[in-house]
Amino acid sequence: MYSLILIPFLVGLITQIIKLIIDSIPNNLNWQHLFKDYGGMPSAHTAFVTSLTTVMFLQEGVNSAAFALALALAIIVIRDAIGFRREIGYNAVLTNMLAQKIFPNNPEIQIQERIGHSFKEVLVGLLLGIVLYLIFYWFLLKF
Repeated sequence: MYSLILIPFLVGLITQIIKLIIDSIPNNLNWQHLFKDYGGMPSAHTAFVTSLTTVMFLQEGVNSAAFALALALAIIVIRDAIGFRREIGYNAVLTNMLAQKIFPNNPEIQIQERIGHSFKEVLVGLLLGIVLYLIFYWFLLKF
């Protein structure tokens, strides 16, 4: 049971912590990034769904309905991160520029710009999802 639920959540959390550490290198540590940040290196959403897809592949097989659902979910999440949410991030940059021109005395009017992911961020999330799942699975099988 732990491999179906616990490990994908651990993979997502660890990936989010890795992102927090990477973001903290050029900036100060900001704990809000752990739960409020949607973009950046690596993609925790991708790591989570890839981990879930890996468990379904290993435990149910490639011809199972569970694997097909997990794979479909992974494709939707990854496509959303690279496509739709990335475009929203580009739009946020333009919206913030416009808000600064319209409301120059109110710097608090600003929306989050880093929403989507680049292909590289998603690729690293995908690899982390698979590798971390396999490490956790192997480690938990030993104990």
